[in-house]
Amino acid sequence: MIKKTVLTAFVLLFAVTSLYPLIWVLMQSLKSDAEFFANQFAPPTDFLWNNYSKAWTEENFDLYYKNTLIVTLFGVALGVLVCVLAGYAFARYRFYGKKLLTLSFVGVLFVPIPVLLLPVYFINRDLDLLNTYAGMIGPYICGIVPLGVLLMRGAFASLPGEIAESARMDGSGEWRTFGQIMLPLTTPTIATVCILQFITVWTDYMWPLIANTNPDMYTLTIGITTMAAQKFVLGYGPVFAGMVISFSFIILVYVFLQKYFMRALSDGAVKG
Repeated sequence: MIKKTVLTAFVLLFAVTSLYPLIWVLMQSLKSDAEFFANQFAPPTDFLWNNYSKAWTEENFDLYYKNTLIVTLFGVALGVLVCVLAGYAFARYRFYGKKLLTLSFVGVLFVPIPVLLLPVYFINRDLDLLNTYAGMIGPYICGIVPLGVLLMRGAFASLPGEIAESARMDGSGEWRTFGQIMLPLTTPTIATVCILQFITVWTDYMWPLIANTNPDMYTLTIGITTMAAQKFVLGYGPVFAGMVISFSFIILVYVFLQKYFMRALSDGAVKG
């Protein structure tokens, strides 16, 4: 009984410490500057919902949101597609250099991201991809490949080989076996890769800052920083409102995919 009480208290404490920063930002987004400076920890008395419309219209926030959606959508879709196809090939086929490639994927995971920024920038510059969607999306696709391929390889390798053999005996082709039989069985792992890639692309600050000099190509993270630099003109409320708009979409995506994410974690724990 005591052990259960202590565990419950620990979980509640963890939940409060995790949620409080989000709640605090939400409260500040509904305050005036006078309220913000008077007491930064008290709830708002006058709920200024116009802070959200001000953040959306006065600082090109709609443009930043559109850029972020485009980069995230293609970065996630193409990145996950490459990981799924490559993971299936690594799990189900034998080919020359397979072990070396697998080890290289593991090795890349230990390379710090900042070390890769400069060479990736020069590649994009030489290919004339700076200030373009392709220049922002390409590195994100390459960035998820090592971890994503290893995760998908493990998911496909954990499936009994008899499933694919039975499908082939029933006359199913390779692509049909992959798409209609093997792929649905790895949905939790695919959702995990989607969440990891989505959070990486949506919240990244360094690469959009380095790859863009054109303000029309800025993403949300840079847009919020720009707004924060002008807080004395806009006010603090719209800056916090922009933050809420940014992280609310991440929460919605996680809520939608959390059951698959938790299933992937539980499956890994049982198989481990």
